[in-house]
Amino acid sequence: AYGQTGSGKSYTMMGSLESKGIIPRLCDELFSAIANKTTQDLMYKVEVSYMEIYNEKVHDLLDPKPNKQSLKVREHNVLGPYVDGLSQLAVSSYKDIDNLMTEGNKSRTVAATNMNAESSRSHAVFSVVLTQILTDQATGVSGEKVSRMSLVDLAGSERAVKTGAVGDRLKEGSNINKSLTTLGLVISKLADQSNGKKSGNDKFVPYRDSVLTWLLKDNLGGNSKTVMVATISPSADNYEETLSTLRYADRAKRIVNHAVVNEDPNARIIRELRLEVEALRNMLKHATGSPVGDVQRVDIHDKLAESENLMKQISQTWEEKLVKTERIQNERQQALEKMGISVQASGIKVEKNKYYLVNLNADPSLNELLVYYLKERTLIGGHSISGQQPDIQLSGLGIQPEHCVIVIEDGGLFMEPIQGARCFVNGSAVLEKIPLHNGDRILWGNHHFFRVNCPKSANANMISEPQTPAQLIDYNFARDEIMQNELSNDPIQTAIARLERQHEEDKQVALEKQRQEYERQFQQLRNTLSPSTPYAPYTPYDPLRLGKITPNTPTSQMRVEKWAQERDEMFRRSLGQLKNDIMRANALVQEANFLAEEMEKKTKFSVTLQIPPANLSPNRRRGAFVSEPAILVKRTNSGSQIWTMEKLENKLIDMREMYQEHKERLLNGLPVVETYSDDEDSDEESENSKSLDPFYESQENHNLIGVANIFLEVLFHDVKLDYHTPIISQQGEVAGRLQVEVQRIAGQMPQDRMCESISESSTDSRDEYDDPVDPMSNQITCRVSIKSATGLPLSLSNFVFCQYTFWGHQETVVPVINAEAPSHDQNKVFKFEHTKDFTVAINEEFLEHCIEGALSVEVWGHRSAGFSKTKGWEVEQQQAKARSLVDRWAELSRKIELWVEIHELNDNGEYSPVEGTNRTEVL
Repeated sequence: AYGQTGSGKSYTMMGSLESKGIIPRLCDELFSAIANKTTQDLMYKVEVSYMEIYNEKVHDLLDPKPNKQSLKVREHNVLGPYVDGLSQLAVSSYKDIDNLMTEGNKSRTVAATNMNAESSRSHAVFSVVLTQILTDQATGVSGEKVSRMSLVDLAGSERAVKTGAVGDRLKEGSNINKSLTTLGLVISKLADQSNGKKSGNDKFVPYRDSVLTWLLKDNLGGNSKTVMVATISPSADNYEETLSTLRYADRAKRIVNHAVVNEDPNARIIRELRLEVEALRNMLKHATGSPVGDVQRVDIHDKLAESENLMKQISQTWEEKLVKTERIQNERQQALEKMGISVQASGIKVEKNKYYLVNLNADPSLNELLVYYLKERTLIGGHSISGQQPDIQLSGLGIQPEHCVIVIEDGGLFMEPIQGARCFVNGSAVLEKIPLHNGDRILWGNHHFFRVNCPKSANANMISEPQTPAQLIDYNFARDEIMQNELSNDPIQTAIARLERQHEEDKQVALEKQRQEYERQFQQLRNTLSPSTPYAPYTPYDPLRLGKITPNTPTSQMRVEKWAQERDEMFRRSLGQLKNDIMRANALVQEANFLAEEMEKKTKFSVTLQIPPANLSPNRRRGAFVSEPAILVKRTNSGSQIWTMEKLENKLIDMREMYQEHKERLLNGLPVVETYSDDEDSDEESENSKSLDPFYESQENHNLIGVANIFLEVLFHDVKLDYHTPIISQQGEVAGRLQVEVQRIAGQMPQDRMCESISESSTDSRDEYDDPVDPMSNQITCRVSIKSATGLPLSLSNFVFCQYTFWGHQETVVPVINAEAPSHDQNKVFKFEHTKDFTVAINEEFLEHCIEGALSVEVWGHRSAGFSKTKGWEVEQQQAKARSLVDRWAELSRKIELWVEIHELNDNGEYSPVEGTNRTEVL
């Protein structure tokens, strides 16, 4: 199943209690067919495995061990790719499979919660191996046919799409999108081969570029049949993701595979493995006396152990596999009970007369999956090396060995945190013993969310206490109330509140003006129709006044009111989206700061607002807010950096992995490995370690200085525009000037069209032009010249370049200057001397772009080494520096035009305009 998060992949594959998905239905039908077809001569065996691939690491979801290490993927010349150590359990009914899937999902939930990992960013692979045994009763000879079904719930695809849409120039250090990207490449190569394209590089299919495609090698392009379910969202906002999913599925359906029956494979495999074991043993004997024997012996020993292990697994009888499955299931249940998790059915089917907790998870398929029953005294905590073991065992960021205690006293439930423990109830921090009620939301540590469930008898005794809110209590509700309480004093929230107040005040002012206008018109109409007025008063013809009155007709009023409602709705929708983004950014920043503090990284993350490059252009999408949240990263002895939220999300995955390794080393008493040092005299090895450290971005010397917008109305005139365009930074400040020349050197623009367009927009008329523009016969050639850049921030005045894309042309033009040594000269000029001609077909879209849009030129620079540790030369301080009066006046003159007429009394006693002469000493 492939598609973006929330489009129904997990629901399609797993389903719910009421409506089963593909995997339960398939397994149920499988055992129904087995029951109908099994005879004395024909028998069937079914084995299953369940694994998760997250960040290019494989985890066995049916393994009962609490501290599970990631498994290695190997490729055998007989068996092909396989996971070394993956549990393959024998089942005899659909109920067995259902229990295994439930317990596997519980293990997945525990692992995802401990690492605060999103299940939507992992792949789940459920494999079913079906063996058919046909026995000839007369001779006693039996033959086997084997088939394997791999049912895959892929990670959400929108991450890869959005990263490509944003166009991030820096390679992210995460492997989340690697599997999906490689899978798409493999599907494309296989589709080309199926269509007969086998020349050149098309012969090679990069299966081994990711763990997912390596394991699914036989399922995709081998002896197999492949089915892809593409899930899409009906929302128009997800247009790009939907289109990408459909293209992905279109390539997949072009693959043509030819499946054949796997008849008697085990006998052949066992024979080949036995021969391989004998050959390796002989090689081990001969390698003993040679000088390079030590290296060879280790290699041969590994191969021998691998082959013997595989032969042992394949040679196991069915009875031995059933005994092994039962033993592993008992171990798994004991491990879950040790953590305090009920091993009964998941969901709502729990004992109603007991106090219990249910987990809250962002993934609906993992939400309310874990049930923890509470005793008279329940200790909650992490792994305790010495002392009392907790009744509910949690692990992860912010969990102490002894975290808090929940007790049942006098028919009520109470929670008492242990000193230093991070505990929240209903969004408020808890520092002392408090009562708990049905529906209360609990947060322990950084990301362990639970909901309290009390028996009805206990609720009857606490009628006066606050009860469960009427709205749905889920993970998002619990997380949002935490963030709202923690961010009540955040300056960004204060700014948003001020923005809301300003919007309401503007609305009230507009309503008051409209009321006064209605009263004036009413009074005028009243005077006109008064009995004391025998005739209508004379009003001189005033087209401007008539134009103002025209919109007050009933139809126009309805149109204006509808426009106002849509504008208000758009404001509220955009504001809500901004608030959600800020809350998500704060949650990411909070976790990153926890991780940095735990591992003693001298790094501080905080949320700021900045304007993305796309919003610095007049061509941006209307209605949305200009600013978006970004992450400000500050380090000791280093300059600050600004990351996008997507970058921090990807970095957090590696941070969590590093924290898990850090914690395991501490538990095992091993020395902690330092991956990053702030010392100035770091050598080459330290530089290599910095590139692997997710808290350090070694390539973050590449910064956007700002965007310069050149308006294209000059193309309607036979003149050349030579303008020092302001470069607007992502903080909304003028960060320099870019001298640009734009002119039309060939072709004619329809000037009357612009005049008609302007007059139509002023009178709200949308009539079509009489003569449609023919793009084939009307073309113009524009010349764009970028001369120089001045006034750039000194901290970014190194290796300056710019880039832009002209209308109707796909390629990006990148003018670059020669590298110069950085200078502290305020008037330093960067010479580009770039000129390029563009030929454009004239159509309505281009004319509209010339009237309303602009040519946006992004100006980039590299952080100069001399300013990273010099106080006062930080990027944000340089960009926020106040500009001179000349700069600010030039910015203003671009936005307004002013005509001045000097009037004198003429001979008739009337004021009339006269000519004036400019004097240089005055102007």
